[in-house]
Amino acid sequence: MPTAEVCAAAARIAHDVTHHGRSLEVAASVHLPDALRRKSETREIAWGAIRWWFHYDRLLSDELLHRPLHKRDRILHSLMICGLYQLDHLNEPDYAVTSGTVDAAALLGAAKAKGLVNAVLRARLRDSQNRSDDADPVMATPSWLVELIRDNWPDDWRAVLTAFNQKPPMSLRVNAQQSSREDYLRLLDSHGVRASACPLSPWGVTLETPVHVQDLLGFENGSVSVQDTAAQMTPLLCTPVAGARVLDACAAPGGKTTHLLEQFPNLGSLDALDLPERCYTIEENLTRLGLSAKVVPADLLDVDTWWDKIPFDLVLLDAPCSGTGVIRRHPDIRHHRRPRDIARYAERQKKMLRQLWNLLSPGGELVYVTCSILSQENDDVVLDLCAHHDDAQLRELDLPGAIQTGCGVQFLPDGDKDGLYYASMRKG
Repeated sequence: MPTAEVCAAAARIAHDVTHHGRSLEVAASVHLPDALRRKSETREIAWGAIRWWFHYDRLLSDELLHRPLHKRDRILHSLMICGLYQLDHLNEPDYAVTSGTVDAAALLGAAKAKGLVNAVLRARLRDSQNRSDDADPVMATPSWLVELIRDNWPDDWRAVLTAFNQKPPMSLRVNAQQSSREDYLRLLDSHGVRASACPLSPWGVTLETPVHVQDLLGFENGSVSVQDTAAQMTPLLCTPVAGARVLDACAAPGGKTTHLLEQFPNLGSLDALDLPERCYTIEENLTRLGLSAKVVPADLLDVDTWWDKIPFDLVLLDAPCSGTGVIRRHPDIRHHRRPRDIARYAERQKKMLRQLWNLLSPGGELVYVTCSILSQENDDVVLDLCAHHDDAQLRELDLPGAIQTGCGVQFLPDGDKDGLYYASMRKG
């Protein structure tokens, strides 16, 4: 059951995300001390509060709080949202949630407000008709983002918003150089771990119950990697010949880099490029999987500092984007994105594609990937490249479960996968 310590830590995490602009992972690293034994419970509450923040924020403002909190008491706002989330979504006794949340106020330096926190939670308990774990997901997403998604996906927007508030599964990619998927599933079964083959990816496995990555069978020896199934599609789009020179731009944390190396062991070379502060994750994954690539710590757009003037046969760009396709996995995206960000991302994506096109050999292939579901960052960016380069020839793509767009294919987020976009151009 949620203790006061757990509730206070969850409130601090949520408060850092919503009021100080930190990511959930960074906030958790700050506010989850090693001494706190119930870290998974704390993360469940904090992540859930952030998923449903806008819904409970409106509920507090419109119904449960008779006057706004003083600015210095905003941490109580986060605490009450954590408490409301627990009442509606966790299978815990109401009295335990109320007690833990009320007592947490004292740990947050607001002992005098315990009565207020208690009153808010008890008012919610009395309103039993509206307590539901399937609250309208539209109310849990900023209105500007709702409108943008509705404009992009008029037939699917509500399903997308519903997916935003689902907990993502733990999806794995089996290393085909070490084991078959069938053998790995048998290994899991022999240890009592329930899992199933993913219908989307030929290497994908989905665990019935997530586990800590360090407890994952075969992880340390490189037999398996954690990767969403939609993100496992890259090798199905790439057709490098033996000895090909390959660039994975914006490669961190290295999931697509290592997947290409697993599937195409006869590559001539592979350069994995990203900003210097992000390259350590690429190196860690290469080492764990026993693979080799040239890690290039550099800014993609500053080409003269890192390119040796030898063209690449295959370029993969997994571009920085709004992340609107992975909100279920990173619910804090809804708090950190602003309407102006979409155009800013799109402009940078266009610059990246144009720059990389100049590095591609004749007949070479450029694969463009984002974890966005917005055409402004997807088809519009590809069309911009085609408008500037007459030799850019779009390849027709056909991936199971993906929606055809004008220039590529789009996976929409659902219970099984994240929302990713893929396009491929050949240099004619």
